[in-house]
Amino acid sequence: MLDDKETLLKRNRLFNIRRYVKASSAYEKAKNIIFFISIVLCLFLVGLIYYLSNYSDIYRIAVSGNHYLKDEDVIEMSGLSEENKFYLTIPGLVEKRLEEETLIKDAKVSLNRGRLVSIEVEEEKIVGYAPENGLNVLILSNGERVGISKQNMYLIAAAPIIEGFDEKELELLVKQLNECERKIIEQISEVHYYPALKYQYVELVMADGNYVFTSPYGLSILNHYFEIESSYISSDKRCYYFEDISGNAYTSACPWETVEEPVEENNEISEDE
Repeated sequence: MLDDKETLLKRNRLFNIRRYVKASSAYEKAKNIIFFISIVLCLFLVGLIYYLSNYSDIYRIAVSGNHYLKDEDVIEMSGLSEENKFYLTIPGLVEKRLEEETLIKDAKVSLNRGRLVSIEVEEEKIVGYAPENGLNVLILSNGERVGISKQNMYLIAAAPIIEGFDEKELELLVKQLNECERKIIEQISEVHYYPALKYQYVELVMADGNYVFTSPYGLSILNHYFEIESSYISSDKRCYYFEDISGNAYTSACPWETVEEPVEENNEISEDE
């Protein structure tokens, strides 16, 4: 009987120890879970406060590579503003959005220190603008047309107005104008079809008041325009003639000043010089 009581006491003692161990283990687990949840909750609250504050917004958007478009227009096309969250900005999506614009050929977007978003663009070359159906449209080097709105009216200052050519002639003209440097195109104010001259029917009115007559295939000689113009600095004749075959450029009387074909003077300048 005594042995039975001792055995029972031992069993109770072991049971209590096991129960204590289990209770302690459960407490430790609960404490660890509570600690983990507290850390996660704190991080969430800190992140939420940061997200809702201005410190998570884009600090500045820098645009580079644009020649025609204003910085603010590129930023508007990108869909970004300084109210956007910096770390939620996905460069690939912004690049795709920009490249969908007709005037933008390529775009590169990067996120930099100081919450700075850099946008570098490569624009399509503008070779002129022309009236179509009562409206003016920009003509790009790839042949695409872009309507001119009040917002981007300033773009016509970068290219000449083109008038008088049919669609086939205009296609050839645009192709050849694309061979001209951008700084030269910006020196042309107007491009007209001039039927009085059979072989030099493209009339260019330059920003400096001079006139150039050539065929579409002679337009590349314009890349030497400043060199040609400076060689005739003392001349009072304001009309230049470019020959597409020989590459010669010379000055003579303007077509409306004589009924005869312009006569080439001795001082010629070749495109190769």
